[in-house]
Amino acid sequence: MKVALAQFIYESNTFNSQEADLSCFDPRGIWLTEPAAIREWASSNRSQMSGSLDDLAATDCSTEPFFVAVCGTPGGRLSRDCYDHIRTTLAESLQRVLPADVLVLHFHGAVCAVGQDDVEGELLEMIRTELGFRGRIVLSLDLHANVTARMLQQVDVSTAYRTFPHQDFYETGQRAAQLCLESRSTVRTIAKIPAIIPPTATDHRTGRFAAMLAAARELESNPDIVDVSLFPVQPWLDIDDLATRVVVNAVSPEAGAATAQQLAEHWFAQRHDWDTGLIEWPEILSTLASPIGKPWLLVDTADATTGGSDGTSAEAIEQLWLYRETLPGPVLLWVVDPEVVQGIKIGASTVQFGLQKISISGEIIFNGECRFTPRGQAYQGQEFSCGHAIVLRAGSLHIAVTEQGCLCADPAFYECLDLDPSSALAVQVKSHMGWQAGYEVGPERGLRFDGPGCTSVNFARLPFTGSRRDLFPLSASSPNPIELWQST
Repeated sequence: MKVALAQFIYESNTFNSQEADLSCFDPRGIWLTEPAAIREWASSNRSQMSGSLDDLAATDCSTEPFFVAVCGTPGGRLSRDCYDHIRTTLAESLQRVLPADVLVLHFHGAVCAVGQDDVEGELLEMIRTELGFRGRIVLSLDLHANVTARMLQQVDVSTAYRTFPHQDFYETGQRAAQLCLESRSTVRTIAKIPAIIPPTATDHRTGRFAAMLAAARELESNPDIVDVSLFPVQPWLDIDDLATRVVVNAVSPEAGAATAQQLAEHWFAQRHDWDTGLIEWPEILSTLASPIGKPWLLVDTADATTGGSDGTSAEAIEQLWLYRETLPGPVLLWVVDPEVVQGIKIGASTVQFGLQKISISGEIIFNGECRFTPRGQAYQGQEFSCGHAIVLRAGSLHIAVTEQGCLCADPAFYECLDLDPSSALAVQVKSHMGWQAGYEVGPERGLRFDGPGCTSVNFARLPFTGSRRDLFPLSASSPNPIELWQST
């Protein structure tokens, strides 16, 4: 049996008005179309592709990886030209390796382009209709996918990540490989829940979401159930059909429908207990005044580059600037501001930072490239770049300014700037949950704050339009809480 494999990872945030172009993938991310280059890349990391290739190597299947596009950072919609190029390249690369018996496609599931709200659904439809592929398709998704009927009608079986913060890319790839060998036909059932959940309320290790995942695993013990996946969705999508979902792959439609309905009703019933975890700045300042143990993580929930914001908010700098001489230890801060980087490179001594245009000055202690390989529990072996970087020191504040954001929240980011996060009083991260995997700490070390940016977990202050206004918590109730769809 011949298996062809591809990986396409990008996450859109439609509240970010800046369109993403090909530079998001090349040179800032990964763009590969040659099988040998893909194998070499996969052997160096623990991605979905590497998990699938490693697992299939132990079988009598032959494998042909044909396309990898992984973004350096999420952002707004893909530009029309960017998406057209991705679509054309994926199609041409696949045609070069056909015929094949099975396709393993590692997609994200929350990609929007200019003029297209369901990129993955359109790509899958293109593979079936325009390319005429009639073999088996195995689809893996991020658990923040906005899963649509258009996607699942085209595939034979699906699965998804089971961790947040994400740590199981490799294991998801292995599971997709195992589903290649699944001989039973499945019916895909979607239970659509009219709600969006703060990402801070979806920790796979503790709390209500962990219990939901445990329930999903228990339900998979039913021999009629092949895979159960939970999708708390990328919430910053102002598009039709946005929702939290449960997806069940089952041998019988009856088992799939009953399982999906049961889990969805239980999940929706918890909606009033979903917590943002936001803390006001007076409490944050009080906590920083009495340092205990490991560094505190200053979690900029509204400007998370990992969720598609641009990283340009200087909220933490603004709040801490008056205390720079009295804080009882170093505080490492970060803002994306290419104009400031360029200004300092040509000799500016006083600059205005971020969206807030805060005027500050400090000693330049680093001037160079920000490129790093994570060493925490996520994205092992993958390299990230934030372009050129400057670090200014003003009292206890060490402010990293980079040309661009990145997908990862890991101590290696600050370490590549000659800073030591392990000895800091606090470290800022522009990530909702990924910092827990990167810094290998629990949620109790996080000090979550709101501010400017398009990834706020205070959903009511974001300009959702149309049907999105009917989702909880924007609307208190729904006349039809759970909707079911099944593949035909």
